[in-house]
Amino acid sequence: MTSCKECDCEIPIEEEMPDIGEVLVCPACGAEHEVISTDPIKLEVIEEEK
Repeated sequence: MTSCKECDCEIPIEEEMPDIGEVLVCPACGAEHEVISTDPIKLEVIEEEK
């Protein structure tokens, strides 16, 4: 299970294994996460530039 770092909602993984650098979007809050590790899957929130 992969959870959003912003709202803790589960982020669905459409593929069996995402690629490093792939961007996943939280369906609940819209936060974008970059895949930084695939074994185990680790995500990092992509901060918006101000």
